[in-house]
Parts: sequence; C-alpha cells; structure tokens
Amino acid sequence: MPLINASAIARGRRVAALAAACAVGPLLLCGIARAEPDPVAPAPDPQAMCEAPGFDGVFVTGPASQDGTTHDQCQYIVEGHFYYDNYDNGTYTGTLVYRDGARVPTERPVMPETLQVPGGRSPLIPFPGQF
Repeated sequence: MPLINASAIARGRRVAALAAACAVGPLLLCGIARAEPDPVAPAPDPQAMCEAPGFDGVFVTGPASQDGTTHDQCQYIVEGHFYYDNYDNGTYTGTLVYRDGARVPTERPVMPETLQVPGGRSPLIPFPGQF
C-alpha cells in the first residue's frame, strides 16, 4: 500500500491556488484600471437633431458676435406654425414661434410623428460611434 504524503498534497493545493490567483489577478486589475469613474454621455449635436429625417428642420449658423458667441438657429414647421430653436455656442437657449406677424417665446412643441417617453426624451438616442 502506498504511503500518502499529506504535506505534498497540501503543497500541491497551495501551488494550484497561487497559480489561479496569478492567472486571474491581471484580468481583474485590467478592468479596474480602465473603468471610468463617471462616464458622461456626449452632448447631442443640435445640427444633426435639427436636420434629422423625422424633424426636417433647417439649421442656420449665424455670425459670431463681438464677444465670440455664435448664434445658431433651427427652423422647422409643426402643425402649420414656424418654430425657431435658438442656440448660443451649441447650447439651447429657447424657442420662438411665429404667430400674428411676430416671433413670441414658447415651449418646444411635441413633434406629432415622434414617440415621446416620460421625461421628454426619445426612446432611442444614438451616440457617435455606436454603429
């Protein structure tokens, strides 16, 4: 009957555990090192949103003012009314509607052909590089 050496079995288990830890360690550290602490979604491009097929707007880039601010505008029609979304340096500043011969401030209209979800966002928001 063969003699079983308990210390050799224990040593083999320790070597196997050490090898497993060495194999898994770099994989875990690699994922931790590349994780972004607070990923930020890219800001939507106002020109792309304005000229989207379902929106059918016209994006007009205005001249830069003396302080360096660019004033852009998205012009579109909803239910027979002309709307103008204003942007300063790519940031939305407000919407005007043309009624009774004048442009008056208003809220952005809900596009009748687009589906809206709670919160006012569209159900699919494509990100650059997604496809």
